[in-house]
Amino acid sequence: MTQHGKRVVLFGGTFDPPHVGHLLMAQLALEQSAASAVWFLPSPTPPHKSHEAVAEYLLRKEMVAALIYGFDGLVLTPLEEQLSPPHYTIDTVRACQDRYPDDHFVFLVGSDSLAQLPTWQDAEALTRSIEFLVAVRSGYPYHQALHQVQQRLPELRARVLEMPLLDVSSSFLRPRLLANRPTCGLIPDGVLEVWREWHER
Repeated sequence: MTQHGKRVVLFGGTFDPPHVGHLLMAQLALEQSAASAVWFLPSPTPPHKSHEAVAEYLLRKEMVAALIYGFDGLVLTPLEEQLSPPHYTIDTVRACQDRYPDDHFVFLVGSDSLAQLPTWQDAEALTRSIEFLVAVRSGYPYHQALHQVQQRLPELRARVLEMPLLDVSSSFLRPRLLANRPTCGLIPDGVLEVWREWHER
C-alpha cells in the first residue's frame, strides 16, 4: 500500500433484507479497522443461493442505500453488477484490487461464513489475496472456527471484530416481512419504507 492508499472494508452479501446487524457490523468495522470506508457490495446473483428465491437486486440495493443513509463512511458500491456472473467473492476482491491498486482491502464476514470458507470458490487464492475481519455469530465461536479453517487454509489471515452478540438474520426477518409481522426495530424504518413501496408498485 502506498502512502496515498486507503484502507477499505469490503462487506458482501445478499442483504435480503438488510438489518441492524449488518449496520452495526459495518459501523464497528469502520471504527476498529481504521478504514476510510466500508463498501457494501450486494450480490446480484448469489451463487450459494441459486436454488432459493431471492428478492430482486434493485430492491436489495435500494434497501442497503436506505440502511446506511446518513452514516459517514458506509458506502453502497454496486461493483458486482459490472462483473460477469456468477459473482464469487474471489472475483469481487480481484476486481477491487485491480481497479484500486493503491488501496488496502479487508473482507468483513460473520464467524458462520468463516466456518464455511473452505467451501468457497478458489478459497486458497482468496485467503492469499485478502485479510478477513470476523464478527462472531451465535453457534460459531471465533477461535474454534479459525482453528478449524486454518487446518485447511493455512494462509488464512483473520482478526476478530469486537461487537456484542446480535443474533439477528435476514432468514429470520424475511418471512416476517412477507407475513406483515412486526420486525421490532431490527429493520430500520427507512428500509421498511423501501420494501413496502416496492411491494405496492
